[in-house]
Amino acid sequence: MDLQNESEVKFFQELRSKSKLVQTYENLNLLQYAVDLIPVEELNIKASLKLSLIEVEENDVTLEDVLILELLSWFKNTFFKWVDIPKCESCGQLPEKRGIVPAIESEAVWGAIRVECYFCPRCERTIRFPRYNNPRKLLETRQGRCGEWANCFTLMCRALGYDARLVVDWNDHVWTEVYSFSKNRWMHCDSCENACDVPLLYEMGWKKPISYIIAFSKDEVQDVTWRYTSKFREVLNRRNLCRELWLLNCISSLTESLQSKASPERQRELKMRRVLELAEFLTPPLVNQGNWSGRTSGSLAWRIARGETELDIRPSTFVFNLNALEIEQKHFHIKYSCALNKYIRVSDKSSEIHNWVSCIFSYNDIFRKVENDWNIVYLARKEGSPKGVISWKFNFEDSGLVIQTLKLNLSSTTFGEGKVKWFLYPGSEQSIPRIYEMKDVTPLYTQEFKGSSGLVISAELTEGIGDVAWQHSQLFRQAADSSEFPFEVEIALDKP
Repeated sequence: MDLQNESEVKFFQELRSKSKLVQTYENLNLLQYAVDLIPVEELNIKASLKLSLIEVEENDVTLEDVLILELLSWFKNTFFKWVDIPKCESCGQLPEKRGIVPAIESEAVWGAIRVECYFCPRCERTIRFPRYNNPRKLLETRQGRCGEWANCFTLMCRALGYDARLVVDWNDHVWTEVYSFSKNRWMHCDSCENACDVPLLYEMGWKKPISYIIAFSKDEVQDVTWRYTSKFREVLNRRNLCRELWLLNCISSLTESLQSKASPERQRELKMRRVLELAEFLTPPLVNQGNWSGRTSGSLAWRIARGETELDIRPSTFVFNLNALEIEQKHFHIKYSCALNKYIRVSDKSSEIHNWVSCIFSYNDIFRKVENDWNIVYLARKEGSPKGVISWKFNFEDSGLVIQTLKLNLSSTTFGEGKVKWFLYPGSEQSIPRIYEMKDVTPLYTQEFKGSSGLVISAELTEGIGDVAWQHSQLFRQAADSSEFPFEVEIALDKP
């Protein structure tokens, strides 16, 4: 390989290292160990239920497509844990970071090239946080950051029989791609975000400066940068770590080596996939404002399966509970932007949750409306429906803490005869609510709910005149390019 400078040497070493890593997923014993940890029957039941509730066009959305959505949800919400700073096992406090230390033999054997070192001043003990690369070890630790998440999740996709690739963003993020035979293309899957098929998430949602994004599988290495950007010219200007022709030759050489032992039939299949993928990359993906799916088309069935329409097919409801950090800080803070279509859990290190329905306890005849002509976005009731209802639930019982003070911003807009009514229930919807019949509940700062172990916030959208009556009561109306958060809940907590 023609290596002309230090940057290219480092680049090639990384390509070869990641290509070698994904080969470990093919160990039959490892695959069996992984699949034994997955509640396959439960996920299949959920996927089958979701599939049965949508009208699927022939060969459009399959059980395998919907199953990957259930695997993503289970992996994020049940199996794996995000760790920024490991807690002290003795006192539970967050320690101080002391830098990087060499791995000891028991850590290095599991691929821990880097070990973060922390010190707990209260217990006067050192805490080690090895960054394991071996997916077998990650099935045991079940924690880490995006590298560990994507590494383990890609293995689990392979364990379920999917063709899967580990995708590395040279600007410090890692995720997975899964091949959909019904769609004849690769689908973006980010287990950290529980996000599927939204490739413009990083450029449009996170505002990341894309440069190099490379995918690695047992069969190939592929430069997939162009799936994740709508700004080809800007990206080309940032790609200065190596020569483009050099990178193409590196990728081709590695891929040729990986496919050398494949059957002729498999080689033809992979070649056809590659041709279709390269054709896809010729045209920048269109930006779907506020959604960042990278497509303005896509079947209704697939959008329903991903929760992108007003149809509620979720098998369960969402309830906000306190995590360990929020319990420790006795503080909860969540906010939502309709323009960005995401929640930010400020009290959980500003973690992001995409799609308005992701944190909803219940809703009926509500959908997210984007008015492209007017550059406006909001939640409204479905056209033709007399009433729309939506609610968010907060349950703190398991934490042993109760509400002290409550701060709310609940923005709504009405036109003509349209009405929005807000209900605040202390504890549950069986309790007597505080009712607000006004345009906004913003800002509201109160101790009225002091001592309650939970809260339910509901909104009811009604009335209006004429064929567009459904538009006369709206929640969270804002410009599509706004950076404001018209829904915000902040709660101070303490022991009863």
